[in-house]
Amino acid sequence: MKKLFILTILFTFCQPKISAGSLSKLFQKSMYVTEYETSVTFPAGFVVGDYIEFLKVSPKSLAGGYYEISIAYTRGNIAAAATHVAAISHANPAIWREVGRSNNNPYVGTSINFTVDCNTEAANPRFRIRAINTFGVTTDNLTVYIKVTAVNLNNSFTALNNTGNDTTVSKFLPMTSDWDLYVGNVFSSNGASLAIKALQNGNIGIGTPNPDEKLTVKGKIHTQEVRVDMLGPLVPDYVFENDYNLKSLEEVENYIKENKHLPEIPSAQEIEKNGLMLAEMNLALLKKMEEMTLYIIKQNKKINELEKENKKLEDLENRLIKIETNSK
Repeated sequence: MKKLFILTILFTFCQPKISAGSLSKLFQKSMYVTEYETSVTFPAGFVVGDYIEFLKVSPKSLAGGYYEISIAYTRGNIAAAATHVAAISHANPAIWREVGRSNNNPYVGTSINFTVDCNTEAANPRFRIRAINTFGVTTDNLTVYIKVTAVNLNNSFTALNNTGNDTTVSKFLPMTSDWDLYVGNVFSSNGASLAIKALQNGNIGIGTPNPDEKLTVKGKIHTQEVRVDMLGPLVPDYVFENDYNLKSLEEVENYIKENKHLPEIPSAQEIEKNGLMLAEMNLALLKKMEEMTLYIIKQNKKINELEKENKKLEDLENRLIKIETNSK
């Protein structure tokens, strides 16, 4: 008994002291729920647009929250799964938008039956599963298994079971306002380098924080091939049409003397100011090459005509020499 008493005293005094603040933090931590698992079942014969609104969430911060919604399902001979990402702020509009995917494992790489929608209504954000196809055995019900993970603190999950049909969703919910990828040597004290920057307008920068086009690269590009879609400038094969007005070489010469560059080709000053547009420049150079080919063909015809004339003159000269020789 004496040993037990001593051990009890030691145990009591050796316990770490927990302050009121620590207890409060532990209690607060237990208040927040970050994961939610459920399933919804679509009846056999469901059609495109059918949906099941299954969950309301409650981000702790007024700035909103970040949620991952993973779904998986099997229907007869098909199986698919995906993870969607929803960013919810406190001032989003009360409309349904499709949520983008951070992972997608469709059946045989192409077949997807469902997507996730989010209504970002202030203080009432909700999720639903919506049918976008009806692959699989259509006489079978289809159960979708769902796991929702709150990356930020989340006050509560509220189960819903609202159904309907909606084929009007045409917009995506932004997954983020902008996005950065910084890389570097994690064992070094040097700062990281910006590798990729994505802006709200969809512009992507490589090595630059301010992309001013859909793709802006600061530095050299090393690639095996560049394919340019010809839906832009017109390919100049019209040069070879019979009604094409080909400038004379004298006109081209006068233009060069006055402007110091070829017609329809930007000057050095213009390129320095506006940059070099590869597609437009390549097609402009192709046009000049085609025109040059026409000039060469014309010159070749003239040369052939001159050669024929020279041959006639040579023949005439030879005949005259022969006549003169015979007359002696």
